[in-house]
Amino acid sequence: MSNIMDCPYGHRFSKTRYGTICPHCGFDLDTPEKVYVNLRKECGLSLREERPVCAWLVCIEGARKGKSYVISFGENFVGTDRDNEIQVLGDEKIKKKHTLIYFDEKENKGMLLPARADGIVYIKDKPQYDKYILEDKNILEIGNSKFLYKEFLSKHEELSDKWKYEEIGAKEDLSLKNRKYKTLKREKLTLEEKYKDKRTSKKLSLEEEFPVCAWLVCIEGVRQGCSYNIIEEKNYIGRNDIMTVQILGDEEIRDKRHAVIAFDIRWLKGTLLGEECMGFVRLNGKAVYTSIELKDGDILEIGSCKFMYIDYAGKHYGWEEKKKEVKISDYDEVE
Repeated sequence: MSNIMDCPYGHRFSKTRYGTICPHCGFDLDTPEKVYVNLRKECGLSLREERPVCAWLVCIEGARKGKSYVISFGENFVGTDRDNEIQVLGDEKIKKKHTLIYFDEKENKGMLLPARADGIVYIKDKPQYDKYILEDKNILEIGNSKFLYKEFLSKHEELSDKWKYEEIGAKEDLSLKNRKYKTLKREKLTLEEKYKDKRTSKKLSLEEEFPVCAWLVCIEGVRQGCSYNIIEEKNYIGRNDIMTVQILGDEEIRDKRHAVIAFDIRWLKGTLLGEECMGFVRLNGKAVYTSIELKDGDILEIGSCKFMYIDYAGKHYGWEEKKKEVKISDYDEVE
């Protein structure tokens, strides 16, 4: 097997010396989507998201400002340990297992269970020691950082049954496949570890390079349950490694620029750029050929998949409001 890697931007380098990250431009050929899809295929598992999104934690202040973390069913330990469902690096005050957020699949609610972990979490300036039912836009102070809790499944309960799927196959066979998957997954650096290594090697802060402005959640199709970040300016959607939003597994999605979504940070609005889309796209059941502003909850059909557009920055909470000079003293009071 050749150790020569070809970067999609035309650079050639040694995999033995540099791994999968191009030393010239910093592009990682092991994209998160590619790593997930290839591992699942290797283990004979479905490409549906193993941790379907039920809510998000968005860091709005602190070392990882701008980063969103997925909360899924069951236990979501938060801390620096690589085995946590939510690994947060860069904040020295965050413990290995700082706290636990449990998402109850029957109640479709997230809850803080601080007694199960080692750190203290503050909500509304009060330390929480007992079970706390989380609500949309709660602010959690963890270490020296602040995180906003953004609900998803609680507001879209019609998706609950879709999210609770089981792999098809004999129980023993599935157990072996899952064990293999977990073993192979552990051998790879986590996305958080990769990001930290990349930024520290360049002596840069760990604040998110491309802060989340909105999400596309796959609600139907091969990657059902996965959420993809929409960031500032133009987001190119397709299967290619250099796409802003890379979606694999659906051969009906074009390699490059199947769809294009622009997020304007000045007006905090997302727009589907119909004229720039190289593939066929439907918005709420209608074909799109011109520019149309996106609204929270809109449904986009791309390839054979359906995606729900979930607004974030346009709601004026998080870190982007200062660009419109919106002053907010208490995030929990935001409408």
